[in-house]
Amino acid sequence: RFHYKFGDNEKAMCADMAESAKELLEEAGIEVVHVNKRVLTEGWSIHELGTARMGTDPKTSVLNQHQQSHDVKNLFVVDGSSHVSASCQNPTWTIMALCWRSSDYLADELGRGNL
Repeated sequence: RFHYKFGDNEKAMCADMAESAKELLEEAGIEVVHVNKRVLTEGWSIHELGTARMGTDPKTSVLNQHQQSHDVKNLFVVDGSSHVSASCQNPTWTIMALCWRSSDYLADELGRGNL
């Protein structure tokens, strides 16, 4: 089980993002009538990413290119954890593609008796 909550820094970043968005909209000539600066529940409107880095070196990453744990061969982490950073684009399709590739690899390895 994993528990966490927003700290002071995350709350400050949320307030800054709301203010920056308001300023951008106003510069574009849009009247902002309300800004909700309330911090939402974690994961409500974002994709949590970056808790299990993917890479070729077990010293600097947790997962290999198939999202398989370097240390626990029958452990596959097929979600957004392997993304070490987020872009401005929705990562869902990339997560799904990586999951599909990992699932094919997992099935092949299981069939070969390697897991």
